[in-house]
Amino acid sequence: MKKAFTLIELLVTSTIIMIMLGVTITYSQKGENINKVNRAMERLAFDMRRISNLSMQTRQTGERKICGWGIYFDSNQNDRYIIFSDFCDPNTNSGDKMYSENEIQETVKLNQGIIVKSTDISFVMYLPPEPRVELYDVYGNQVKEGKVVLASKVGNFSKTLTINQLGRVDTDN
Repeated sequence: MKKAFTLIELLVTSTIIMIMLGVTITYSQKGENINKVNRAMERLAFDMRRISNLSMQTRQTGERKICGWGIYFDSNQNDRYIIFSDFCDPNTNSGDKMYSENEIQETVKLNQGIIVKSTDISFVMYLPPEPRVELYDVYGNQVKEGKVVLASKVGNFSKTLTINQLGRVDTDN
């Protein structure tokens, strides 16, 4: 009597392997999306701290003195945010505390598949020398706290960054 696998046993074994492989690939892709959101959130928190440090330095771009630094969230482009410097008016020696396109220092594009899902602030300003933090909503009103939600386009994983008027930056776990 010869010992061997039957066709049915081979088919059942192959089916089990294929199911396990499918589950593993799906889990791996979900984990990759979670990691992308986490990396984007850490980058945003880092950039908030970086512009806080920049605002404590006396800086100049060419002939123009910088009165503050900020991050702008454009509701029409949810795959990026803009780091800008608020240039001082030569007559008043103070900035307008507003974002304008001629003040762009850097545009940070989020990882592919990651978006700014929602935010209740339009921009954050860091004003020297302390730095003092001012947050503005989409209507230009100053607010005490703001939230920025980054999310994966695929799946429903998201993280929230909260910043207050003291400059404290927190992310949810």
